[in-house]
Amino acid sequence: MMIGLVVIVCSDNFLRYFLNAPLVWGNEVTELLLLYITFLGTAWVFRENGHVVIDVFTHNLDKRKRKIFDFISYIMVAIVTWVLVYYGFSATYSHYKRGIYNPTAIETPIWLAIVVIPLGSVPLFLEVFVKGWKLFKK
Repeated sequence: MMIGLVVIVCSDNFLRYFLNAPLVWGNEVTELLLLYITFLGTAWVFRENGHVVIDVFTHNLDKRKRKIFDFISYIMVAIVTWVLVYYGFSATYSHYKRGIYNPTAIETPIWLAIVVIPLGSVPLFLEVFVKGWKLFKK
């Protein structure tokens, strides 16, 4: 997806500035790719501890208090992720059933754009659950 994103953006820029003929569908496809890349990569980033961590408050805590703080943050992430799963599937089904399309050049069905939110949130929820369970067992 990243390679496709780079190719589309570079091609669109070249066509726009040198031939004055941009890709009509370029922006819409890159928006969808960015959304898909973001939500499909969240579980992996969380597993690898690659997300941004602000440790100003937890830096000076001892190990036990830091683990408690981490466990509480896992619970909060799990709640937010579950909300994304529940309402994401609900909104996706609603948009699919009503047949709503994005009024753009390629008229993408909106459900196709938002289905990645709950689909990417399910593995994130499972990863949060696994990490929280491992932390709880310690």
